Amino acid sequence: MRIRREADRKPRPIRRWGTPPRLACLWLLVLAGSAEAEPDTPLGQITPHLRLLGELRGRSESYDFFKPTLNPGKGIVGDQNAYTFGALRARLGLLLTTSRVDGLVQAEYTGLYGLPAHASGGIPVGPLGLGGVYYQDSGASISPGDVHLKQAYLNFKLQPLLGLPNTYFKAGRFEILDGLEYRSGDTKFDGLKLARVSQRLVGPFDFTHATRNFDGFQLSYDAPALNLTLAAAHPTQGGFNIHAQDEISHIGLAYGALTGKKGAFLPDTEGRLFYLYYTDDRGVQPVDNRPVALRPPLSRDPLALHTLGSHWLTVRKLGPGALDGLIWGAYQFGDWGNLRQHAWAATLELGYQLPDTPLKPWLRAGYFRSSGDTDPGDRSHGTFFQVMPTARLYAKFPFFNLMNLEDAFVQFSVTPTSATNLGVEFHQLALGNRHDLFYGGSGATSRTGSFGYYGRAGGGRGEIGQMLDVSFSQTLGKQFSWSFYYAHVFGGEVIRNVYPAKTTADYAFVEFIALF
Repeated sequence: MRIRREADRKPRPIRRWGTPPRLACLWLLVLAGSAEAEPDTPLGQITPHLRLLGELRGRSESYDFFKPTLNPGKGIVGDQNAYTFGALRARLGLLLTTSRVDGLVQAEYTGLYGLPAHASGGIPVGPLGLGGVYYQDSGASISPGDVHLKQAYLNFKLQPLLGLPNTYFKAGRFEILDGLEYRSGDTKFDGLKLARVSQRLVGPFDFTHATRNFDGFQLSYDAPALNLTLAAAHPTQGGFNIHAQDEISHIGLAYGALTGKKGAFLPDTEGRLFYLYYTDDRGVQPVDNRPVALRPPLSRDPLALHTLGSHWLTVRKLGPGALDGLIWGAYQFGDWGNLRQHAWAATLELGYQLPDTPLKPWLRAGYFRSSGDTDPGDRSHGTFFQVMPTARLYAKFPFFNLMNLEDAFVQFSVTPTSATNLGVEFHQLALGNRHDLFYGGSGATSRTGSFGYYGRAGGGRGEIGQMLDVSFSQTLGKQFSWSFYYAHVFGGEVIRNVYPAKTTADYAFVEFIALF
């Protein structure tokens, strides 16, 4: 099961970069000037130490979303549920590699074309598909565009600099992917970790057309048996807000992970313990199951949440094939504004693949459950908060996320050739707690105006419905790939309560990626 990597308005010029990215850019240019050129270098290789990186991605997305009944008296004023829009994302970067320091400066252009202007039902309903989210968060423009600094960092190798072996210090603007602190070198193991472990709580959300990044630092100790990673950062805008230049200084993250590498302590198995601290004091209201008037803005009562968790991942030979298993769990506590936070989430997944037979069939099944809030009138908040994840890894049709969710699923994939993959998934979805909301979103994408999550009342119901999807991807050489995705949702009683005019939904896209 391979996981794909994951008009009217002119693009805005890059604004100020902030101190860490600016320093990284200056240092990178100074260091690059000392590199010597070599003849007959490959495409993009300028010198032995300096390489030009580029990427172009295009996608056409189509929705036939659930549909609410218009009711202006209750704020339900939009019902544009069927539409298609296009997007282009281009990246250009300069990569430095030396014995003492590595670095990257990377710019990104994002253009969206033909967004729907009325694909939102207001606060009671929320956006009708991702087109509605992009329109709301990116300045209410049908075809917005933006140029911004995506990454600018230096990664210092502390053994030659300070005599500290296996130790690295990164500073500037970079990506954080929780759960992917190291790669084992085993393609199957790393692919499964990327798809089913990483970015459940913190990630760049690369599926969107302008990714979020993080301004800060990261200290890593990467020994043969274990990896220790510590990071502290402020996120940037990005995700559904394509104006991704600005840092969200009112949100802070601190993250630490200790990972026992694959096979170091248990055969064919890795284990991780992690801690994540999240604070948010923006001038927005949180989204939860209390009445709106009872939710104080975060500028008055901020979020201050601690998350402790662990995962165990294994892939081992069993009979003619390979057995894989995953256990992931987290407990969350702290302050949800003026409430106390007590929440949890856990998943168990098993799979079996026959890699030496035709088509290499792979069957997986899993069960995920996260807590919801039982009583909106008490002093405790029980909804598990997903922080700032790459939501689409765990909700391929992202009308839901991992908050207050029960998800029982089956995945099946085949690999007809070494360059193609075909997958089918089925999900049975329900609320973790029927007294809580049905949540969507992928964390903060804007400095102001949007919390980053939205909630829909389930009316005391529990069943969200069933989702069936199919995905196909093909790689054509090292530089080009394309993919297709289609999903259909059969809405249950929760969907009927929110979208009574249409309780089924379809989502499809075609995408290409070119690299150099």
